Amino acid sequence: MSVELKLVIAKNIAALRTARGMTQIELAEKLNYSDKAVSKWERGESIPDVLVLKQIADMFSVTVDYLL
Repeated sequence: MSVELKLVIAKNIAALRTARGMTQIELAEKLNYSDKAVSKWERGESIPDVLVLKQIADMFSVTVDYLL
C-alpha cells in the first residue's frame, strides 16, 4: 500500500472524528480497539482492516470509498 493512501485514510479518519467531537479514546471504545491503534491510524503508521474501515464509514455515515 502506498504511503499516500495511508496518509489519505489517516487524514479522513481524523477529520471525521474531530468533526464529530470525539476523542481517539471514544472512537477506539466504539470499535473495540485501543486508542493507540486509532492514533497509529491517524498518523498513517498503519491502517484499519477492511471490516473496521466499514465500521468507521457506517459510524460517520460515509462510504468506504470516501475514507480511501
